Amino acid sequence: MTLLFLLLNAALFLVFGIIYLLFPAGLAQSAGLQYSTSGLTDIRATYGGFQIGLALFLGWSALNPDRYRAALMALLLIFASVGGSRLYGLSIDGAPNLFHSIALTFELAVIAFSTWLLRCLAINAK
Repeated sequence: MTLLFLLLNAALFLVFGIIYLLFPAGLAQSAGLQYSTSGLTDIRATYGGFQIGLALFLGWSALNPDRYRAALMALLLIFASVGGSRLYGLSIDGAPNLFHSIALTFELAVIAFSTWLLRCLAINAK
């Protein structure tokens, strides 16, 4: 189950990272971001590069069960930070659009499933 979860997340992050790298304007607009030419480069680097890097880390981690815990902990901490930051932003900036609603749902699901898998690994290690 952990292997499948890591590979699924690796695939999703790789796809979205490549899309942000190659077509930053489309996804930026769906998130409600305004951008300049310089901003597009930052979107490519920050959103594209980060997601591609995370995908590579998750794929590498999936190759060895000894790395599962680190990968799950990374997902948990990253998505707790991103989801928490999104909730904070929504609380002070106003109602979410569809993009933010979908993203928050995904973030909460990754947090919950990562936590559950970490507990399963801990139980199986005993």
